[in-house]
Amino acid sequence: MRRNTLIVGLAAGAYLLIFGIFTAIRQYHFQTQAWDMGIFDQLFWNTLHGRFMQGTLEELPQHFGIHFSPFLLALVPLYALVPSPYTLLFLQTGALALGVFPLYGIACRKLTRPFPEIIAGAYLLSPALQWVNIFDFHSVAFFIPLFLAAWYFAEQRSYLPASAFFLLAAATKEDAPLVILFAGLFFLIRGWRDRDRRVKSFGGILALAAGIYFAATIYMIMPAFGGGLLRIDRYQELGGSFSALLLSPFLKPAAFLNTIFQFPKLMYVFWLFAPLLFLPLASGSALLLLAPGLAENLLTSYQPQFSGLYQYDALLIPGLFISTIYGIQWLAARHPAYVNKLKSGLIATIAIGFLFRAPISPFTFPSSLFSSNLTWDTYASLLARIPDNASVSAFSNLVPHLSERKEVYLFGSEDYRPVDYFIIDGADLSGFGTPEAFQSYVDYYMSSGDYTYTELDNRYFILKRITPADGAQ
Repeated sequence: MRRNTLIVGLAAGAYLLIFGIFTAIRQYHFQTQAWDMGIFDQLFWNTLHGRFMQGTLEELPQHFGIHFSPFLLALVPLYALVPSPYTLLFLQTGALALGVFPLYGIACRKLTRPFPEIIAGAYLLSPALQWVNIFDFHSVAFFIPLFLAAWYFAEQRSYLPASAFFLLAAATKEDAPLVILFAGLFFLIRGWRDRDRRVKSFGGILALAAGIYFAATIYMIMPAFGGGLLRIDRYQELGGSFSALLLSPFLKPAAFLNTIFQFPKLMYVFWLFAPLLFLPLASGSALLLLAPGLAENLLTSYQPQFSGLYQYDALLIPGLFISTIYGIQWLAARHPAYVNKLKSGLIATIAIGFLFRAPISPFTFPSSLFSSNLTWDTYASLLARIPDNASVSAFSNLVPHLSERKEVYLFGSEDYRPVDYFIIDGADLSGFGTPEAFQSYVDYYMSSGDYTYTELDNRYFILKRITPADGAQ
């Protein structure tokens, strides 16, 4: 037992080392973006300087009006030790690595060896987990280890620590309580099936508390911060509100089905389940854990949510692995003669999923990150010209390197504000749609007489606002 736990610990350490280095290199070589690395780094930096969860990169100045993630406040003291995007990336990687331990503990309670070790390996090699890890920083990534820890204690019938971890998991993002609501339904069903009043009571209280938390968040707390469910606009085909989306299977059944049954979404679902040998489908009521995350990603028209390449699978990952454990348990109990085949098949699909979908497999490894690049050298020279205390607007890849200041904007989003510096990539039309719109926007500042400009490589431009001191010179 101790030997196997040590092996899992060493595997988690290897994951932390590999992805700690990998995410740091991505940041160092300008592979992170304004959305979302720049957003979160500025939020933390501004909070340290007395501007509570405020930023200039989102639609609203107050982040909690866009995403209610009070768990972020628990990370502020750690960020304060070394205020840097690298700190956030390391904390995220460390949290995801730690998630393997409660998952392994759950598997040890439910399965015979070597299945717990296989599940631990499947988690660390999971393409979905690795993509969540490398795509910048997101508060919802912390949902994964927190929910797994909560489930571990719930399985131990230690409901006080389980409730504490469920509360922390709910605090990672405004939609996280929906998964916890369905977790409560799972325990309610289990308690009713087993005639266990304690489990049934825990499940009922958990579901009720999560529902109240969610309703209070979207209808009271987020509006109090000046926002609400702003991302509901990604579901316009099925309704412009949460209630309309909830009723869409009944009010718009054809649109509901047409939205789900699209080839890219079917492939997305295939690659979610295939690395786990589709075992979650044998888990019975544990499939409830997947309902909120699948609904969010399959009912939207926003392609990144069903690509499997970003943070949007974070709410699904704990449920995928928990339901895999229950699926193995069910199959092993009913078909013991096939346990060895089940073991071999699961190992094979884990390997296939990693090789063809993971961001650092031998087939997909971005070796270019480890070579020299003249573009990165140019980016570094652009950054060297910007004072630390200046307000600045820049293109996306530079923003995470300029985000520790009161005002930083993604170029074009400052909406004609007279910032101190602009860094413009003449080949990046993001947010403008047409070259004409881009050029018109640049010309507005160039012709204002308020800026001098410097050109680099016939592509990059730095506009510096003229100050009285410049005029005196």
